[in-house]
Amino acid sequence: MRLNNKYLVCGASLLLATCAGYAQEDAHTLYDGNKLYHSGKIPESSAKYAKALELNPNNRKANFNLGNSLYKNAMLIKSGNLTVPSNPGVTPDSLSKMIFDQAAQNFAIVANSVSDKDTLHRAWHNIGNCYLQKKEYKQAADAYKKSLKFDPKDEETRYNLAYALKHLPKEKKGGGGQSQQQQQQQKQEKKDQQQQQQQQSQMSKEQAEQLLKAMMNSEKKLQEKRKQKTDNMNNRQEKDW
Repeated sequence: MRLNNKYLVCGASLLLATCAGYAQEDAHTLYDGNKLYHSGKIPESSAKYAKALELNPNNRKANFNLGNSLYKNAMLIKSGNLTVPSNPGVTPDSLSKMIFDQAAQNFAIVANSVSDKDTLHRAWHNIGNCYLQKKEYKQAADAYKKSLKFDPKDEETRYNLAYALKHLPKEKKGGGGQSQQQQQQQKQEKKDQQQQQQQQSQMSKEQAEQLLKAMMNSEKKLQEKRKQKTDNMNNRQEKDW
């Protein structure tokens, strides 16, 4: 499956901010997050972007870049390249879906509050990618359609839209022998299931945030151990000399 990584995996996808001309603390924090992201420290960059939003909730660059880093965290978890702290009932697949949801929420904040066409195109495209990773093809297709309104010539968005449409569940035609009562029962069951999923997602958001913080702490400790090991090796070499 060929997915569009143009905006979500490539480091150039970030909405960059430099310290020049910025006196606000959130801009400096955003800048630090970008440096961490580009150096491959994805969980740590998420913490910086979240901190920038605490300092300034209206910082849309922080929203966009937090969405990027969360998306990449979810991809790393899904592929097994980022260790998930042990937690009963939480699997890499379920945790990645929770984080894809959070990424989509950050992109949606941007998409619903800016007027720049290029940013709108990228934000809706990224929302589509989040849904595509969760195999929620209808939501993905809707997001890609919105993205194409702002850039109809983007071939990767068009490809992803075609992929999502291809995987939409096929509607069953009439004459299947189901009574009206059975159809209504199925609709009610589906409605109940959606409500249950909504309640679970509200609970799991806090759970996902806690696990993400735990991963950031574990990555930080790992980096410190590696640094300490390197320092010890350098000290030994100096003594040998």
